[in-house]
Amino acid sequence: MKTITIGIADDHPVVLQGVAHLLGAHSDIDIRFATERIDALLQLLVDKPVDVLVCDYEFEADRHADGLNLLARVRRLAPRTRVLFLSAHSSAYIVSAALEAGAAGFVGKQHEDFTNLAVAIHSVSNHCIYLPASLRKRMLSTAAGGSKRAAWLNRLSEKEATVVRMICDGLSISDIAGRLNRSPKTVSNQKNAGMKKLGVRNDVELVKVMREAERADF
Repeated sequence: MKTITIGIADDHPVVLQGVAHLLGAHSDIDIRFATERIDALLQLLVDKPVDVLVCDYEFEADRHADGLNLLARVRRLAPRTRVLFLSAHSSAYIVSAALEAGAAGFVGKQHEDFTNLAVAIHSVSNHCIYLPASLRKRMLSTAAGGSKRAAWLNRLSEKEATVVRMICDGLSISDIAGRLNRSPKTVSNQKNAGMKKLGVRNDVELVKVMREAERADF
């Protein structure tokens, strides 16, 4: 049986330990490294090349570490490494953008998805794309609908998309900060960055764009 070498990167120690523990039970999966930091990850990819990188989509400590930016850096350093993203919020447009940019798949951090992580690793190591059933359904719906507005949302990082959606649901900056455990300044910056990427000038235009995209996606 071929051994699959993997690296793990997640800035949440509990998730990092959980992934390592879960995969440690598989004799054909060799964990070469596990790290919480992006600078260490990028160096480890050079020093200890792996077949598959199991990686969080975003890292709190690095403002440039939304999934697409991180994926581009990883692919420059380790073009043969298959990148399998872990994400607590895997919306259809984020997944679509990541797959188009070269990601090998997504696994949710929900229990039902997380327990299939070894299956996902085996799948992507065989050069297949892995998506859990719930995500496949959403992706098919997005492909059937299609929309220029929806495509624009690919420009948003996961954190920006989350903040923008909560703004559209009527939550204030302070409410969002409390729910996401971020500072109001960080939330405000993420909202402004999202609005700039979508080309909108105020909350009314933002809500209109998001509602049109949601109708196209689902």
